[in-house]
Amino acid sequence: MIKDAESIRRMTDIVRDSPINQGRIGLEDSGLLVVVSAFGKMTNSFEDLLIAANNDMLGSKLDEILDFHNDIASQLLKESLGLWKKECSSLIEKIKKTLVEVKDYPRDKGYDQLVAYGELFSTTLISVYWNQEGLSHRFLDSRELIRTDDNYCEAKVNWEETGKQVRPFQESLLLVQGFIGGSDDGFTTTLGREGSDYSAAIFGNLLNAQEVVIWKDVSGVLTADPSEFPDACKMDEISYLEAVELTYFGAKVIHPNTIKPLQNKGIALIVKSLYDPNASGTVILNKTGEYCDKPIVIKKRNQVLVSIQPRDFSFIVEESMAKIFDVLSRNRTRINLMQHGAVSISLVFDWNQKRLDAILGELLPEFKVLYNTGLELLTIRHYSDTAIRELTKGKQIYVQQQSRKTARFVLG
Repeated sequence: MIKDAESIRRMTDIVRDSPINQGRIGLEDSGLLVVVSAFGKMTNSFEDLLIAANNDMLGSKLDEILDFHNDIASQLLKESLGLWKKECSSLIEKIKKTLVEVKDYPRDKGYDQLVAYGELFSTTLISVYWNQEGLSHRFLDSRELIRTDDNYCEAKVNWEETGKQVRPFQESLLLVQGFIGGSDDGFTTTLGREGSDYSAAIFGNLLNAQEVVIWKDVSGVLTADPSEFPDACKMDEISYLEAVELTYFGAKVIHPNTIKPLQNKGIALIVKSLYDPNASGTVILNKTGEYCDKPIVIKKRNQVLVSIQPRDFSFIVEESMAKIFDVLSRNRTRINLMQHGAVSISLVFDWNQKRLDAILGELLPEFKVLYNTGLELLTIRHYSDTAIRELTKGKQIYVQQQSRKTARFVLG
């Protein structure tokens, strides 16, 4: 989690002092590849910039982004401040050009072209800082390395072509952007929000990394959000399978696509704290692992529950479900929970009003649709009856599901 000058200094110290055992993707030849995301909430700022492109707020939004990065640069750079200003001016000119171009693009394509500058700003600034500090490295553009399809906002990786681009680089220290890639026709793509972890896993897989370390502002993978559950405990070791389950259910520490590329090659994933680099963190590997004796609690807020029923009261069968899932797929909506009855199906997904309106517009001619917004999806792994009672107390339960290890509730 790189968000300010201090976190950049901490990250740089980790890279400089322990190139083999800290802060990196350790490559076969003991090299180091560092994947960096946009600083802080800059992705949100570039989303706002895209909206502002059509109104008189454009100048002020662009100034906010520039001021944020210049403030960090002023704290880090001395003799290299002039070089940063030159690089920064170049990026600003490219952003202005992109803002003109994206007016003719579909929304998701335009989004990817613009938000990628968050990563380009962060890595450019870090590269300038590293050069100033005498940290020899090679600065690369992930848009030229990670080759994807043109499914903008959630691009799929072309592993064969990406491998051809990535494997030749074996320098001792590489700096690249997370989250972004490039399509065959030369446009920028993104891998999904918080996708930098996934980028690290892609590079780790293709370069046969010894391990991949993800640096966060928490001590590791915890049993719950510590801001809401102060007694949440860190799990020292969990299995790939457990990590996949947690990310699928909505745990925010790791991007959902991160585990598979690492599991395929038996590469350990370590989640550590940038602010306590000597602590053990959480190791994710192909082992059963020892868990904290508390249930693992995951909350996804701002959910919508949609119940769908054929207008002629016929059964919900494969043909009906195929139509429903096709509508969701075309509107890029991921199902977080599903419950299937004889003549209805209930789906829970993240609320997005534009996508919800589009989905309803396509379903209503053929189906009766009811929906509730403003709900919470609660998942309890390794649950107990006590945990269920405490966490659902005073809440209206719309949907509940329980298996051997997992209890899930849609709450209002």
